[in-house]
This record gives sequence, C-alpha cells and structure tokens, in this order.
Amino acid sequence: MQPPDLPKSPTDPLYETFYGLKEQPFAISTDPKFLFLSAPHRRAYDELMAGLTRDESLLLLTGETGSGKTTLCRGIIGALGERTFSSVLHQPYMTGPEMLRLILRDFGLVSKEDLRRGTMSGADVPHLMEVLEGFLRSLAALQSRAVVVIDEAQSLSPTLLDEVRMLTAIEKDGRRLIQILLCGQPMLLNTLKTEPMYALNERITRRVALTPLSPAEVESYIYHRLAIAGSSDAVSFQPDAMKLVAELSRGLPRRINVLCDRTLQEGRAVSATVMSTDLIKRAAKSLAGAHPAPAETSDVIESPVEAAALSIGGGRQPSRLWGVAGAAGAGLLLLAGLGYWYFAGQILDDAANFAMPPRANVPTMAPGRPMPVPTDAALEAYFREMARVIGGGGG
Repeated sequence: MQPPDLPKSPTDPLYETFYGLKEQPFAISTDPKFLFLSAPHRRAYDELMAGLTRDESLLLLTGETGSGKTTLCRGIIGALGERTFSSVLHQPYMTGPEMLRLILRDFGLVSKEDLRRGTMSGADVPHLMEVLEGFLRSLAALQSRAVVVIDEAQSLSPTLLDEVRMLTAIEKDGRRLIQILLCGQPMLLNTLKTEPMYALNERITRRVALTPLSPAEVESYIYHRLAIAGSSDAVSFQPDAMKLVAELSRGLPRRINVLCDRTLQEGRAVSATVMSTDLIKRAAKSLAGAHPAPAETSDVIESPVEAAALSIGGGRQPSRLWGVAGAAGAGLLLLAGLGYWYFAGQILDDAANFAMPPRANVPTMAPGRPMPVPTDAALEAYFREMARVIGGGGG
C-alpha cells in the first residue's frame, strides 16, 4: 500500500482523517472533556470537590509539569455547575492590580476593552477590591460561588501571594465569598514553608499532590483519548510499544500526548494502524532532533556505547590517539553515558523544551561526512538505562 500523501497546507490534518478521528486526540490543551481520572487524579478530584462544595477558601494542588493539573481544575470547575463564576489565571508574574483586573474580566464584570482604555484601566487596588467585593456579596444572596484558579503559583512573588491571602478574607455572615485554588510545581511547597508565607500556609485547608500514571494507566489514558477523539478501534499499540511510551513519558500526560501525537504521524506515513516499538523510536528520535543520514563510512560500530560516542563526539578517532590519551578515552565514554542520560531526560520534556541544543553547539564531523545518529542497538541500551533509572526512583 502506498503511504498517504502529506498535507498540502499546515492546516490540513496530519493523520486524523487517515485514522477516522474527528479531532486531534493528543493535542497539548487543557480541554476538560479529555480529563482522564487515573487513581491519583480521582483522589485529587474528590478531595478538591469536597473542599469547594464545603466553601473552603484556600486549596492547594501540586504536581510535576505536565501532570494534568490545569485540565483537572477545568474539569472540577465544569462539574460545579452554571452557578459558579470562575477565573483561571496563567500569568504568575502579574502584579496585584493586574490579578484583580483579570479576575473581574473573567467574572464578566468588565470587558477587555474597558481594562485597556476604560475607567478600570487606571483603577488602583482599593477601587478594584471594592468592585470585586460588591460583586461577591451579591453572589452570596444568589447561592452562587466564585472560584479562582491560579496556575504556576510557584512563580508568584511573595507580595502577590500575600494579596491572595487577603482575598480569602472577604466574607459575609461567616461565609467566605471567594475560593482560591493554588496550582503549582512541588517547589511551591518549599515556598509556603518559609516564614513570610506562614499566614498564607495556615489558611490552606486541602493539600493534594498529583503523581504520574502507572504503566497500566498510561495504556488506559491513551485509548481513552482516542475514544474521545472519535476512534478507539482504528489505532492500537503493541504491548512493547505501550511499555516504551510509559517509560519515556514517565507517566506524565503531557509527555504521553507529545510522543503519541508524533507516533501517529509516523504511523500514517507508512499506513500503519498498529503502533510498534519501531514507530515509537522514530517518534522519539524526531522529537530529540535526530534525523537519519546516509552512511558514508565503512567503519563498523562495535557497541552501543561506541555508537553514542561517535554520535556525540563527531566520528571515530585514529587508534594512536586513544593510546596516547587513555584517560581522555575513559572520559569520552563517561561523556557518552551522560549524553544518553541527557537524551533520555530531554526526549519528552515540555513542548517548548523538546529540541536538543542547536547543532551549532554540537561537535561536527569533517566536511562531507554526515553526523551519525544512534543505531537501534544504541537506543536499546538507552531504553534499558532509562528503565533502570525509573526503577530506582531517579529522573
């Protein structure tokens, strides 16, 4: 069978039509309809929902980058119903007035244009707080609630965190009028333990941590997203391929999405409906910035380690150089190992960090000789090391 034609424009789907999908199953988005409640996500969902429905004013959700915190929060807000006014803030470097303006905008009290050029554009904190508090008091009479999700909270300044604390003090008849959910990376926990954050830390009533998916949950997660996108039967993954996805992604949903998206693109190119370990490897190489090059040397690579050394160091050196600099040779092998460790840690990092460092920073071979890419044997060695690191709690 001939591979399907490539898209004629950037807006054409890469593989959705070929696999009978109505939309992209592994998009990097926070659409709550794709929310997958693994065991840790279910625990977090239930705990946070309990806190919000009990009118608790300050809750905390932590997890690694890409663990699904924002998607979970959007799912919770959607489940609270139409009588919930919500604001999801993604700008951790905002000032106090900017935070209040964004909350008022999301609650529907002011328009974007009014914030830019209207009367609210120059309003100070007391004025903004007065408007917000008046609105919150009106919600109490309607039995409605206001929820603010502050994402990337580990990057908030101490001043802004203290202003968040002041927001939680707004109340009427003993009921807190605004509920705030702080979402951040685990380093936020250390910030909250510092002395300046004592008052804020004391107000937190729920602390929930998201952990990565287990290998079995990774499989369920992938097929869940395919089903939501419109097809769970047209695409399947071999057991070894699924295991490899779990190892490379470390169970983090965002990394799973990126790797599977590229794998389906590779599968479409060869008209494959069953994703194999070979396709996963191709996707991983592509995400790492490695591209196949025609071999123009008769050198035989004896081992995965030497393959790594050649790929990183720019080619085989004459044997007499190895004899003169035995210590340097040992260092090169160590460098190769570190290079593969770096390769493992970076393959599926955040979307903005996927590419390897620019080629200009990598030693190149002599003119006319292409840079060799790791062989399958070298990759197998890397996969084994990745599994060892994961099994030992590293990475």
